[in-house]
Amino acid sequence: FNRINIEVLSVVAQQIMCIMAALSAKSSEFMFEGQMIKLKLTVGLFITMNPGYAGRTELPDNLKSMFRPISMMVPDNIIIAENLLFSDGFTNTRNLARKVFTLYELAKQQLSKQYHYDFGLRSMVALLRYAGRKRRQL
Repeated sequence: FNRINIEVLSVVAQQIMCIMAALSAKSSEFMFEGQMIKLKLTVGLFITMNPGYAGRTELPDNLKSMFRPISMMVPDNIIIAENLLFSDGFTNTRNLARKVFTLYELAKQQLSKQYHYDFGLRSMVALLRYAGRKRRQL
């Protein structure tokens, strides 16, 4: 939603209002853009916005009023690594997690910045899962 034109956001707001009206009425089907669509009453609608993002479009008031703002935090990679290691039966997990985190931070800072190198959380989790599989094979 960060770079969508305000005119498009206005159309999206109307479409979301249509879906939310059907949810409020607890309808199993509703008319959407000229077609009958089945509706699961357990559906959830979410919008992701990045504050401070260059070129960000502000949400129109009618769309903003339909959603509750929440804040996200940067995950603590050391705690995540520690728990993954612990769940795979490693001992001294706090020390190992710090070492893995430091390795990834140094790689991120000192190695090539090419886009195909990934030293983020997803890559670290994949490495730790691999370590867990190898440990179980022993």
